[in-house]
Amino acid sequence: MYRVTSGIHIHFAHHVRGHSGPCISLHGHTWKFELTLEADTLDAEGFVVDFDLVHQKVLMPCHLLLDHSLALGDQSYAENATHLEAIGRSLVATRCETIGDLGQAPAMREKPLGGARNESPGGIKMAVFPFSPTSERLAEWLYGVARAEVGDERVRVASTRILETLHPSECIAEYYPSR
Repeated sequence: MYRVTSGIHIHFAHHVRGHSGPCISLHGHTWKFELTLEADTLDAEGFVVDFDLVHQKVLMPCHLLLDHSLALGDQSYAENATHLEAIGRSLVATRCETIGDLGQAPAMREKPLGGARNESPGGIKMAVFPFSPTSERLAEWLYGVARAEVGDERVRVASTRILETLHPSECIAEYYPSR
């Protein structure tokens, strides 16, 4: 059995709907998304899967969706879209003070990824998920994205990990299928 792991750091904020503690507030992390792939045999080039392919098909699309965004669940986004539009316009307008115009819109995905999508209320970047974006749910979501993009009859997604907080201590959520 061969195993490979690849990951990417992504900076984004989130809100955990209904949280009983401080995660009810908008707050951000430097996250690390990791996926572990396994295979009984290597391909003709000697890989479980080429890391470039993993980055192109899974990690970079996740980065484009989430980097410098606010991640919300569908319900929280729908209930607050009007407010977010006004806040976004106000925040983006501050560019006129510093650069003289509204600048460029943030880079976003044009199509959904594993059921998640980008929105741009008032010009700010949002990543909207069909669930409240906790680390555990993001780990399961990443598993589904990886399985759809690079899994096949030879390559299996063994597990995914979301590292939500790296300093001063690590907080990690993992997802792997029940065996």
